[in-house]
Amino acid sequence: MSQQHSSRVGIVTTRPVMLPDFTAVRRLPTRPPEHRDADFDAKYDAETLFYDAFFDGPRRVVLVGPPFLNLKADIEAMTLTAHPSGAACRFRVRELDRHGQVHAEVPEGTVGLTLQAGFGTVEIALSPGETGLFAGRRVLFTQSKNNRLAWIQDWIRFSRDVHGADAVLIYDNGSTDYSLEELAGAVAALDGIKVARIVAWPFKFGPQGFDAWSFWDSDYGQHGVWEHGRRRFLAEAASVQCSDVDEMILSTDGRSIFEAAERHPFGVLRYYGRWVIGLDGEAPPPDKRDKRHLDYHVVRRERPEKRFGLFTIDGDRCPPKWTIVPSKCPPDAQWRIHVIGGQPTARLMTRRFTYRHFREISDSWKYSRVGREPFDPARHEREKLLAEHMARVRWDA
Repeated sequence: MSQQHSSRVGIVTTRPVMLPDFTAVRRLPTRPPEHRDADFDAKYDAETLFYDAFFDGPRRVVLVGPPFLNLKADIEAMTLTAHPSGAACRFRVRELDRHGQVHAEVPEGTVGLTLQAGFGTVEIALSPGETGLFAGRRVLFTQSKNNRLAWIQDWIRFSRDVHGADAVLIYDNGSTDYSLEELAGAVAALDGIKVARIVAWPFKFGPQGFDAWSFWDSDYGQHGVWEHGRRRFLAEAASVQCSDVDEMILSTDGRSIFEAAERHPFGVLRYYGRWVIGLDGEAPPPDKRDKRHLDYHVVRRERPEKRFGLFTIDGDRCPPKWTIVPSKCPPDAQWRIHVIGGQPTARLMTRRFTYRHFREISDSWKYSRVGREPFDPARHEREKLLAEHMARVRWDA
């Protein structure tokens, strides 16, 4: 369902299917008990069967949710009945990385579904597909919780003025510092954004892994965001930039990241990032409430590091992010946090673009990010490229 905030900004709610509403069965985690921390169960999403069910054309419905895991056999054997026709629906089950989908064929005029499975029976309400909202737009796409409204506005201003973004899609993951209406108002106050949607996403983010590689198996929520956004809203967008509110993309040749992706034969660009940090004794102080991206100027230099004795990488680089043309993305590929799964060409990297990761534009929800460093010219630089990009932004419009 959608709630209009203005003619161009809307608040959207999903129509989830929750297991406790009709069954005692729950999704069971795959992580071994000895590798679960004390709050694993509280963070784990055992209860959401589907985040949402929505139309993908007049005769197709997509249901998206966490991975089915122990529920998969019953899902594959279930029956889906369309209403009001009573017709049985053919469907296909897709289980992806930390994510599950059902694609169903429905008669025209369908307004709901009945799911009958070994674990129970439930009625499913359907949301509209809204890809036309973003048709032809250059879209900023993110998930956010309690990021300060000024940070969100600055993140939008930067991509609007530097890269030509004209649309915004934000999934709010249960912010408590402000309401969805206040967030929508902050976006509506900006010039140049033709359409924006704020999606209420009250689902659990999920337990994190232990390091860069170990036990990334249970953080279902963000994987759901990317595929839900892609399929319910963004399929007709000209291009989509996926990034966090503390990240800003720089161009080494002055081109827009959206334009470059649209001109790229495979329609996707991936790029690494570098940290922007605060320094000992320099403004703003770490606890400054109204600090903004433009308060920071110092970037960590690349730290060359040999890998496998064959090639050199930046040992301090931030993981890749991406910008994509949805129409060029294979239909069975998966939008993931750092890569497009199932699209081999999306693994290629470009050095024409990079992003800057602002360490102190954060409430340190994951770990403390306010540790300061003394300036070291061997490790830090006041980056000219960053300063040039920041100078192009209308920070108060």
